[in-house]
Amino acid sequence: MKRILFFSFLTVLLLSLFCICASAEIFEGRALDEDYILGRGDEEQNEDVFVDENFELAGYYKLMYRLDTETGVMRIFIDPEYASKPQKMLYYAQAEWVPWTKDHIRPYIKTVIIEEGILSVGRFSFWHCENLETVYIPHSVLRIDQTTFYECPRLKNIYYAGTEEDFKAYVEYQDQRNSYTGGSKGEVKAIDLIRYGASVRVRYRNQDGEYFRDFTVGGYNVGDSYTITPQQLEGLTYVGKIYTSWGKLKSIFQKQEADSYTGTFKKNDTTVLEFEYVCDHSYGFADMTKPCSSVCLYCGCADPLYEEEHIWVMEKDVARGFLTAREMKKTCSMCGLSREIYEEPYWMKTAIIGSATVIVIGVVSAVVVPIVLHQRKKKKMKELTW
Repeated sequence: MKRILFFSFLTVLLLSLFCICASAEIFEGRALDEDYILGRGDEEQNEDVFVDENFELAGYYKLMYRLDTETGVMRIFIDPEYASKPQKMLYYAQAEWVPWTKDHIRPYIKTVIIEEGILSVGRFSFWHCENLETVYIPHSVLRIDQTTFYECPRLKNIYYAGTEEDFKAYVEYQDQRNSYTGGSKGEVKAIDLIRYGASVRVRYRNQDGEYFRDFTVGGYNVGDSYTITPQQLEGLTYVGKIYTSWGKLKSIFQKQEADSYTGTFKKNDTTVLEFEYVCDHSYGFADMTKPCSSVCLYCGCADPLYEEEHIWVMEKDVARGFLTAREMKKTCSMCGLSREIYEEPYWMKTAIIGSATVIVIGVVSAVVVPIVLHQRKKKKMKELTW
């Protein structure tokens, strides 16, 4: 009897495990329905969609999603083919445009992880995800659209990988209908659920001590570990030097010869990591704020030793008449600066007035002087006669 009960229990257990495994499913694909969103057969046009001449999506929106129904974790990430360029989530004009809404898989979503490099969280992205509890937002996100978290009754935490100061400074948060139905609490603002993390600032500088890249790396929780490896930049060579400074003093506290830096995020962390590069400085005339100044095409620094006068090319030179202005337009062949000039003929006026003055003086001298001399001579002869 015991054996029968044991085998019956074991059979039921195995069948349960089999059913659980069989019911677990992976949903994955593009984070948008391209044919549907492009408006083929649909009257409404998405204002945030840009298409090229072939009516294909241009540039952005190269995002993927992957949902494990067993764990309830959905990851939104950049397509590996386009991982070198930051991407943004689509501004969904309709809730039906969200693929995990269209596929009726919203009830499985419990945790959403938006990976680093994604620039925005689109409108209606998690609308009516009734079992959603936790959302992770990376430091790269610069915009959160309205209605993103609307009608999510179980939403408890939204983790942002950065400080509250970073969020206020960098993230454009659309507050309209960005709330969730909090059960007995009614409408609750989603921004009140945000839990802020920690961040460190990373700067790149060249061998001349000039900073040319500045960004921040964030973590969801204080104590999370991180490894920062300097990215490969065209035209620059990383020399393996890391300078770590703290606070407003900016004093160099530690110097390392390494290819990466590993640490842990701290509360109110003011760590600044500086990675040094060597740049060959290929200069070009690209800075219009200072005419003809030479700027490095790779690290962006200006060359203080290199500055030339404009080399003008005459584009228009209207012939002037007598005592009229001369109209010209010239453009610098180096920096493209244009100038329109109306040249007044002051030198001609001066020459004419000077010549007239000389003539008048000459006439006066030729006529008046002989008369005066003759009168003096006549007066003198009269005095001698007496």
